[in-house]
Amino acid sequence: MVMISRRRWIDRGRSLPEFRRYTPRPGDPDWRRLVGEARALAARLLPRLAPPPSRGVDRLRALAAHGTAAENYAINYRRHRAGREDLLPLYFIWTTHRGCNFRCTYCDDHRGRSYPDLPKDGTLSTSQGKLLQTIMRTRTPSVYYAGGEPTLRGDLPELLRHARELAYYPISINTNGSVIHRQLARPRWRTALADLDIVVVSIDRLDLTAAAELWKHDRPEEVFRNLLLLRELAGPMRFKLMINTVIQPGHVSEALAVLDLANDLGLHFAPVPMNVGPRVHPGLRVDPEYPVFVEELLSRKRSGAPIVGSLRMNRRLLRSEPKACRNTLKPHVDHDGHLIWPCKSAMNVAPVKLNVLDYSGVDALYAAACKEVEPTRFHGQARNQCGAECNWAQNYSTDAYVHGLEHPLSMVKDVAAFVGQ
Repeated sequence: MVMISRRRWIDRGRSLPEFRRYTPRPGDPDWRRLVGEARALAARLLPRLAPPPSRGVDRLRALAAHGTAAENYAINYRRHRAGREDLLPLYFIWTTHRGCNFRCTYCDDHRGRSYPDLPKDGTLSTSQGKLLQTIMRTRTPSVYYAGGEPTLRGDLPELLRHARELAYYPISINTNGSVIHRQLARPRWRTALADLDIVVVSIDRLDLTAAAELWKHDRPEEVFRNLLLLRELAGPMRFKLMINTVIQPGHVSEALAVLDLANDLGLHFAPVPMNVGPRVHPGLRVDPEYPVFVEELLSRKRSGAPIVGSLRMNRRLLRSEPKACRNTLKPHVDHDGHLIWPCKSAMNVAPVKLNVLDYSGVDALYAAACKEVEPTRFHGQARNQCGAECNWAQNYSTDAYVHGLEHPLSMVKDVAAFVGQ
């Protein structure tokens, strides 16, 4: 019976809507053909996929994670009032491994090094990855899988299932989307989508030639087809689908085209101003198209378009306004299980690395880390501070959290808006 209803979802279909904002251009994908391919793939794959847990089970998982977040908020509120910046995490970012089948010209490890060129030694095994998640869950409500390209990691489904069992919420992944159709066809991957709450696909350009050049990937159409595939599967598998777009100087019109497409497809959109290493790209500041894009996006956000983050956060992010950067809220764990403290992007002071597997929990880990480098007042341009000018959404998410510590009602509104989207 469940199988029939899931099949009917595809039969009923989420056909490609009539484009209202986005205007296909010469060189863009053939969307009519791709949506047919995506629907055919979804019809074949969906019966093989494990269904998501019941809504009641999912609510219990979310409540457990919200409980951790609420406890952390109470502690962080007291620490903030005392002038401390060793705030307990809102989520943690895990570079699951460094392998990637793309060589995006804008992508690096926050220190100017391309992921495919970095050494792969020390990547955690499945059992070590599960232990890492267990340790981080002692104080961390949410996990964000990154890379490299995380879907190239064969044991990712086991890690996702373990994260669900530990009551992480939301469980999110950032992917280039290029191999998801092949992975989902493998028996080992039948549970992967059932255990994800948010899937973020990186789409920066729609022109096929420009995308192939940017990504150094010779089959860009597969990425767009797989985006449509995930759109077909998002409903029955109950995950939120987002498009992440890096806004690049000289190509702002491409970012606007992706925003238009996301709005027409009913997908959430996350804007990311391009950084060079740990600094916002100077070309964005002088690109005359950029402020026009910013005002258009903010206008759509005000009108209720599904754009990730609050209006305040997007305004500050896109305009590079000064921020309260608190990196301990979003600890970054590398492929080898080491926490990079207090910030992966620090320039003036070299970050330290601590092996998470050596600690019983986040409290012990953070206590040891603070003895190595004091995070309070670490953000800034002085010689004993980070020296970076990062303009990523993740940094502005910490700014939004600090605003929520000072204005609790705004935190409640932001959380409610995110959960309700």
